[in-house]
This record gives sequence, structure tokens and C-alpha cells, in this order.
Amino acid sequence: MMHPGRPRIALIGGTYRALCVLEFLLERGDRVVAFIGQESEGERDFCPEILELCDCSSIPARSARKLGEEVVRWLEDRIRPDLVIAIGVNTEIPLAIGGNCRLGLLEVIDCFSSDSCPGVVLKQRGHDVDRRELERPQDAEEDGDTYLQMVDEMLDAVGRYLDQLTPARVTPEIQVSFSGSRFSADELDDIVARPSPGPETGALERELREYVGAESTFVLSSHREALALLVQALELGEGDEVICPGIVSASVIEAIRASGARPVFVDVEPNRLTLDPVKLHTALSPRARCMVIAHSFGQPAALDQLYAVAESAGLEVIEDAGTSLGARFGESRLGRSPCACVFRMRLGQAASASGAALVAVPDALAERLRERAQEHRLGDGAAAALRRLLQTWDDRISTRRENARAYSAALVRYDAFEIPPTPEDALPVYSGYVLRLTRFARTSSDDLHKLLGEAGIEIRRISVPITDRELVRLPVAESAASNGLLLPVENVTDAEREHVLDGIFSYAIG
Repeated sequence: MMHPGRPRIALIGGTYRALCVLEFLLERGDRVVAFIGQESEGERDFCPEILELCDCSSIPARSARKLGEEVVRWLEDRIRPDLVIAIGVNTEIPLAIGGNCRLGLLEVIDCFSSDSCPGVVLKQRGHDVDRRELERPQDAEEDGDTYLQMVDEMLDAVGRYLDQLTPARVTPEIQVSFSGSRFSADELDDIVARPSPGPETGALERELREYVGAESTFVLSSHREALALLVQALELGEGDEVICPGIVSASVIEAIRASGARPVFVDVEPNRLTLDPVKLHTALSPRARCMVIAHSFGQPAALDQLYAVAESAGLEVIEDAGTSLGARFGESRLGRSPCACVFRMRLGQAASASGAALVAVPDALAERLRERAQEHRLGDGAAAALRRLLQTWDDRISTRRENARAYSAALVRYDAFEIPPTPEDALPVYSGYVLRLTRFARTSSDDLHKLLGEAGIEIRRISVPITDRELVRLPVAESAASNGLLLPVENVTDAEREHVLDGIFSYAIG
């Protein structure tokens, strides 16, 4: 088991001693994040065995006869170790290799690689940190015993050196929340003090209509109630089937089941994680009345293809846009489509916080929805707070996109990660940055979620509605839920983002 409090170690060497040190550190649970196998010109070269062990242990490794600038850049840009340990390396080691590491370079020298060495010496910054003398073998028969004794002393010295290093602090210095605080204490008090709809409610509806370009809009007090009212307005009921993506809000499924209709699940696209237009055809049946399109995590679905299927099959459409307000498909923001679109705005910081529903609908559906919606309209206090939020919404979206681009630029270099797509036909708003771990990651998403949480970083998981779905296979959605995490993007500073990346690199790469 790898211990997160220990330094990130890069090893350099190509001899049997180097192989022994690598095995020793892995057995101890030290965090070996890279190995540079320096091919030996004298004694037997053990680089092939070292590289095989690195491959089995998912440790990035390179092999070369000379430690050049390319290796230095690789360590600096992609590995970022805290400590470099060079074992039995005779050639000159570039100073930059250790100079750019927090704990520097530790040279491990032995009497078999240096005639002037009395046994085993650990040297750092030109000074001996451990020195152990061994008796010189008298003849060739004693060489083997002396060699094994030297290896044992070397491993003991390296282990003692690492044990003396200062452990990482338990209390994280940086705390990173997922969504940050949107409202002040006074605004939250005002939300409670003015629970009934009023002029602010009407003003928010008008401003939302203008912002998304919809024909009609409603602002309601609950995302769950908004979906239930839409299902009623569309007269969905017993015997009807509603096609749903494998990744969708639980409120959608609850509203469908409450009406007596049955959700029929279809897997999602591998890239967008939204309803797959190709697989959608397999779910069409004479009982299909409606299709739910979920814009997951701020990523717009392929609306042109999905609406084409809906039109040819005669299906109603509900877009569950969730936290995707401001996202664009083509030239238009979500909410301008000819069917209902529901957004959710949290009124608190926690994932479970209550939230308002912003509903965009065509005029024809608005007439059926208006009377039902009256008793569920948002209170004046909450509407006033959301109006102020809407004024800065595009700036917030720009910050999210900048953070998402920075995440992608840092993560795309590693085979351990799969980053979100940037489709040409859509402009996402990144309500969370979807990071998926591949088989090359050194930890599972469950463990990474826990470890990042312990480092003060709030991470969310991807969920899949599993109730009554035992006979349905959704491999893409299930894989995303199993291997995916949502990284924070809103109100995240550069320092906080680097803290998140450092945590990911430490646990998933090293």
C-alpha cells in the first residue's frame, strides 16, 4: 500500500542494486513516481528487469545511456518528484535533476561502483549523510558474500534516511470547496424573510427569458416540482414510456414514476456523457411518448441529432439542463429549443442544498403549465438574489472555462486520465470538470476521492440511476460512474487549482 504522506521519489540506476532498491521501496509502500534506467557500460545491465517491474507497478520509466536535457524536462514537467535517488551512477548527473526537487538529490555510492568508497555512502549536497564501511574481500570467492552484505547495508541506509524525513502535515493548508459561496449571509436571510413571489420573481422571469432566448419562462421553488409539473402538463401517465439517458437527475426519474409512466434507460455517449443518438433507436417502441435529454455537468447534448429522432418518432422532449445555464449548442444558449428546458440553481453551497428551478418553455406549453405553476413560484427574496447572480453569470462561466482549460492542459499529458471533450458544435459551462481515470492510474476513483477529501479538496462523484434497472446494461454510464470524478471549477483560484492538481498527481501518478 502506498502511503500518501511520504515524498515522491524518482530513482536513477541500471544495476542489480538499483533493482533491489526499487523492490525495497515498493515493499515499504514508498511513493516511487518514476525510474530512469541508466544503461550500464560495465557490469551487467538490469534495465530490462527494472522496466518490466516498473510496467507491472504502473511506474513511468525511461531508459538511456546518458542523462540529458530531455530527461530533466520529463522529470520537471511530467513527474515533479520531491526527491531523486541515484544508485551506483558513475556518470555526471545534471544538477537540475536534484536542484529542482524539494528534497534534492541523494547519491547512493558503493564499493563495487567506486574504488574509493569504503562500503556504502549516502551523499547529499556534497556531504555524507550516512557512511558504512565493509571489509574488503580477500579473494574472488568472498566477492559474492561481500556484495550481498553491501546490498543489505544499502537498503538499510536508504530506509533509515527516508524514515527520518519530516512527514507531511495532517491538516491541509488549502481548503477547496466544490462550488464556493454564491450568496452572503444577508442574502440568505432575505431569502428566508421573503418566501412569497412578488415583483422580483416576475423580473427574474423576464430577465431569464431574455438571457436564454425562450418564448416563456417560469422560476419555481423546486427542481423536483418543476419536473413533476412538466410531466403533468405533457399528460404522461400509466402505460407510457419515457426514454432517459443513463446519467440523469434522480428528480427526473422520480417525476416519471410518480406519473405512472415507465423510464426506459439508454446509454450515454462515451465523450459527452449525454444521451447517445445511435443507441436511442433501440429504445423506441409504440409506447414511447417522451424523451429526456440531460445536459450533464454543463456539457450540451447533441441536440440536432436527438431532436431529429424525436421529431421522426413523434416524441415530446424535456431537457434537464441541470446546472448548465449559459451553455450553448450551435449559436443558441440552452433553453431556446422548441420544447421544455429546466435549469437548477442551488441556493446554498452544499450538494444537497435547496435550489430554484428556471423553466424555459414554448408559448403553447406555457399555457398548460401556467395555472399549475402558480403555487410553486419562487419567493421574492430568492428571486432578488438570483437576479444579482445572473448579472455576473457570464463572468463566472468564463472563470469556469479558464479553470477547465488549465486542468486539461495539465492532465492531457498523462495516460492515466481521460479529459472532457471540446466539441465544435457546443460550448460547455463546466458545472464540474469531469475527470475519468484509466487503467494506467495508480489508484481507484474511490481512493482518489477519499485521499483528495483528506487533503481538503471537495470532489463530487458521478451517479447513475440504478433502481429497477437490473436487466439493462449501461456500460458507458456505469464506467463513468465507476472511474469518474467531478473537480471543482467555480470560484477556484490559481493556487487552489494547483493544489487540486498536485493531489491528483501525487495519488494517481505517484
